[in-house]
Amino acid sequence: MPQIGSPIGTLLSSGAFFAVGLLPQEAFMSWGWRIPFLLGFPLLYIAVYIRKRVEESPLFELMLEKDELAATPVRTVFTKGWRELLIGGGSSLLGVGGFYLVTTFMIAYGTGTLGLSRSLLLGATLVAAAVEILVLIAGGRMVERIGAGRVTLIGGLASALFAYPLFLMVDTKNPALVVSGIVVGIALLSIPYAASGALLTELFPANLRYSGVSLSANIASIISGFVPLLATAVLAASGKQSWAPALLLVVLALTTAGCGVLATRHAAGASTRVARW
Repeated sequence: MPQIGSPIGTLLSSGAFFAVGLLPQEAFMSWGWRIPFLLGFPLLYIAVYIRKRVEESPLFELMLEKDELAATPVRTVFTKGWRELLIGGGSSLLGVGGFYLVTTFMIAYGTGTLGLSRSLLLGATLVAAAVEILVLIAGGRMVERIGAGRVTLIGGLASALFAYPLFLMVDTKNPALVVSGIVVGIALLSIPYAASGALLTELFPANLRYSGVSLSANIASIISGFVPLLATAVLAASGKQSWAPALLLVVLALTTAGCGVLATRHAAGASTRVARW
């Protein structure tokens, strides 16, 4: 359920830019683009307000009472849990980096290379974000039935298979195909994103879970921040051929799928791992 915050944020941000994008070009470039950023500031205070009132889990409270928390959890995760850290980070790459590629990069690619209208691409992103909410709920139910690792594998493989069709659909410049491609692309990469919370918590023992999950997710986010730039670079290197960013999406998807397989194997040996740590 917390993952739903991502598409809600997309609806707010893309919706705001879609609205100011209706302004005349001169007004948008001079002051209109600032409005969404200014509207985002109150969300910071809302987030801080909510976080201060979130209670710790019963398990954490029990470990705190028994003084079983790790003295240096970050160092322990890097020294003893580096395998889990790599698996966790890799499993999160598609949900974050792939999302940036299909949204941020795709808007730049569609407008700059294909000459598509910004409103069409932002509208496609809005529809995709609404669909993503439903996919995240369905993906969470799948995790309860078949496990987080398998759901991550399924979503990763499906995204890899659809990477090239996605760019082919956008390259047609047909509005219906453009919207459909972006919606399906985001829906597929949202499947492993739905499993991310459960998968990461399964990788780390309770006394290191908070640090392990945080490090895995944020390392993936840091790497993912460079994905649009990398996609732009490979697009330029290929002579503006769409197969290049599509290949990048395949790499992200297969990395996440592989980490889903490794996570399933690690979950099977959880008791041994906790004893080792």
